[in-house]
Amino acid sequence: MRRLVVFFARVGDLVMLTPILRQLARDGEVELLARSWARPLLADQPWLAGVHTLAHPSAGDRGLDGWLRGGERRRLGPQLAARGYDEIIHFEGETALIRGWIDGWRGPALMRSITRAGSAHRHVVDANRDALSGGGFTVEGFDALPRLVVPPTALAAARARLGALGRRVLAIQAGSSLTHAWWRKRRNLKGLAAEQWAALLTRLFAEGRCDGAVLHGSAPEGREARAIRARLPAELRARVQDWTGAVPLGELRAVLAASHAVLSVDTGPAHIAAAVGTPLLVVFGPTDPAVFQPRGPGAVELLLGKAPCQFCHETPVFKTCRANICLSTMSVAQLVEGYARLEAAALRAGRS
Repeated sequence: MRRLVVFFARVGDLVMLTPILRQLARDGEVELLARSWARPLLADQPWLAGVHTLAHPSAGDRGLDGWLRGGERRRLGPQLAARGYDEIIHFEGETALIRGWIDGWRGPALMRSITRAGSAHRHVVDANRDALSGGGFTVEGFDALPRLVVPPTALAAARARLGALGRRVLAIQAGSSLTHAWWRKRRNLKGLAAEQWAALLTRLFAEGRCDGAVLHGSAPEGREARAIRARLPAELRARVQDWTGAVPLGELRAVLAASHAVLSVDTGPAHIAAAVGTPLLVVFGPTDPAVFQPRGPGAVELLLGKAPCQFCHETPVFKTCRANICLSTMSVAQLVEGYARLEAAALRAGRS
């Protein structure tokens, strides 16, 4: 049995899809068709036989731009047809454009649709089992937790890289999808202010709870990193390094796995950290952790902001919010208490 799973989504959504991919791989080869970041993130996973990508899956066929971007579909179609799939699986709600394109090359392959809609569970990961069962797939032996394998050589290289900062190095992911573009339309409503991050790090260093810290993110998120470092006491800046733009997605799994703990906003790297088992403290404000909180084999603790307008994500309020009171009102004491809970949970899980 050879299957192709079609799933165009962001990094965090791909990580939360991994239990479905692993389950399907129990009775045959599974390949994935996704956006371009799927290859560095998942191509070396032992349960995935191949990764194919479309950078612009929603690009139409009309006009010059559509013709140029649609060219990748025209080139990829014959390659996928030659793979000889028995089944092609997509999520309900996939665009008519993509479904029509697949119909043009799939040949005798059976097209099957699965959906998380209608599940009794709100969380995406919990709804995975229902999606499989509702699609007619076996769920016997289903492992619901997202898991990502880190090759030993990559993990050793990441530990050596972090070793210059000490044994207990924290990974800080301050930005999200709202901050990874050079030209930003609105502020990072998922994030803490630079003053809050700096105050938390200053306390953790003062109390001897870490040896160093690394600020992660895409190159444009260097603005967040520079703002945080500028607010640190001068004597701490050498111990808090800015690696924004310096850790490709293909290396991020290993770097996060080698970190002592990860402190993150609600974004893709938080899901990667949870899936590799690194202790994770994740901050939620406008998005609902009942739906999106990262899951994985390690300790995950939630730091939840509060506001009367919560949870505003994907509502008009989110688009017009400028105060960000659900997170901007969070005190340093609350941040430190959240990290203390993570330490305790990691200790219970056998990771010190």
